[in-house]
Amino acid sequence: MSNKLRMVVTGGGTGGHFFPAMAIKTALEGKGVETKYIGSIFGVEKERFSADENALLLNIRGIQRSFSLRAILMNLVFPYRFLKSYFQCRTLLKSFQPQVVIGTGGYSSGLPLLAAIHSGIKTVIQEQNSYPGITTRHLASRVDCLCIAYQDALKHLKKKMSFLQETLCGRIFN
Repeated sequence: MSNKLRMVVTGGGTGGHFFPAMAIKTALEGKGVETKYIGSIFGVEKERFSADENALLLNIRGIQRSFSLRAILMNLVFPYRFLKSYFQCRTLLKSFQPQVVIGTGGYSSGLPLLAAIHSGIKTVIQEQNSYPGITTRHLASRVDCLCIAYQDALKHLKKKMSFLQETLCGRIFN
């Protein structure tokens, strides 16, 4: 493994999570950082990363919140998909050895962030919404750095972030 800085960028499902992840990934690569992307085979990212060695697309969906036979069946399969995808993330993290995992939200960012937390890898959530989604709300108190676009997002998160913490987030990349 080279001494080059390595980061995993994850987020997707919808364009609102995927495109910020791609912007971060592109910016990091422009600075010479080696990157990998983790998303979902069910998200908008499947069109861009169908057979890319720098991407891992997980067989994971968000929990279905509607009440229908289809939703119930999909939720019954969720634990299997969750465990399989979690171990795929652990395998990628072990082989790639990133210094940081950055998530932009969406169901496809939860497992890579969780695997990174369990592996002792630095984690960042970049939240671009004023009302954070389930993944961000659940993991905000467990990540090393939380970057928000709107102060209103703080009232929905367990981890309250001060300006001092915002400044410390920049140190992860130095």
